[in-house]
This record gives sequence, C-alpha cells and structure tokens, in this order.
Amino acid sequence: MASQPLHVNARTTAIIIIINSVLSIPYLVFSYLGLGRVSALMGILLSDYLIAPYLPWPLGLVTSMFFDPSILDYVFNMLTLFFIGPFFERRYGRGMMWRVYLISGFFSALSIFIYGPNTFIAGASGALFGMIGFIIALPDRWVILSNPWNVIAIIFLLTPFAASFGIAYLGHLLGFVVGIVYGYVWYRRVVRYGARLRYRYF
Repeated sequence: MASQPLHVNARTTAIIIIINSVLSIPYLVFSYLGLGRVSALMGILLSDYLIAPYLPWPLGLVTSMFFDPSILDYVFNMLTLFFIGPFFERRYGRGMMWRVYLISGFFSALSIFIYGPNTFIAGASGALFGMIGFIIALPDRWVILSNPWNVIAIIFLLTPFAASFGIAYLGHLLGFVVGIVYGYVWYRRVVRYGARLRYRYF
C-alpha cells in the first residue's frame, strides 16, 4: 500500500501571497513615507476604476485582486489566504484554486460598474470570498461554517454595514456568489459522472 505524504506543498498559496506582497508592500511603504506622488501613481496603475462610463481600466481588472491598498486589508487578506489556501490546494488542487481565485476576483472587480466613476477599488477580498463560496457550496462547508466567528465575519463583510468602514462589500458579494455557483456546478458534475472527491497532494 502506497503511503501518502503528511505535508502539503501550498505552492499556489505562497505564489499569491508573494505577488500580493510585491504589489502592496511598496505602495504601503511609499504611503507611510509620505511619497504621495509615487503611491498615487501605483494606486492608479494597480486599482480598478472606470476610465470611461462603460470601460474599466483593463490592467486594474487583474491587478486589483493582488493589490491591498491598506495595511489592514493586506494583513487580514493574507492571513485568510494563509489559513484557507493550503486546505483548498490539498482538497481541490492548484489548478482549481487558480481558476476560482482569478474568476471570482475578475467578477468582483466588475463591481466597479455598480460603484460608478470616481471610485477606486482594490483588494484580494473578492477573490478570497470566491474561494470561501466555493467551499460553502460543497460538503466541506463545515470547515468554514463550524466556526461562529467565520459566520459573523462573512455576514458582516457581505452586507451594507461594511460600507461604513470603506469596504467594497458589493465586490465581496459578487466574488462570493461566483464562487458558490462555480462550486455548485462543479460538484454537480462530480456527482453526475460518478467521481468522488479525494484529497490531492503536491
């Protein structure tokens, strides 16, 4: 009988954390040092916003999900990724994690059409909520829902109450819904074709 390794190589989790750190930390440092022009330029390049009534900044649709413009966003998002990322990779694989993160993050960025002009949004939260929604759509949902603090945080961050803290909750909500739909459709296919979920190791 072949033995399975007890460790998980959380490569995708590490890569996403590194990308986010490379984009976010210089911005945070420049802002702290008072280099307003440099940080403002970085914010314009990396954030998501409308450059015309129906045209978002193309680069921002991708980079905004890897760019946290405040220290609290950066710390909490990277901690969330640190805790759920390795489980997600082990359970569903690196490829699935990339797909869920990127697709959810992209749709979350599209919330800029709801917020309208003169609004800049950025942060990994929408993509992370996609991963959370994906897990909640599956039998593994209790990994998240068994902790009441997780439930409270999810409810708060998906409702208008979060807006009073400057949180783009509509982006969270879009990412969350996309993750749930993706997870539901994927699991239905797993059940339909008689496959079974199994832990994967890399």
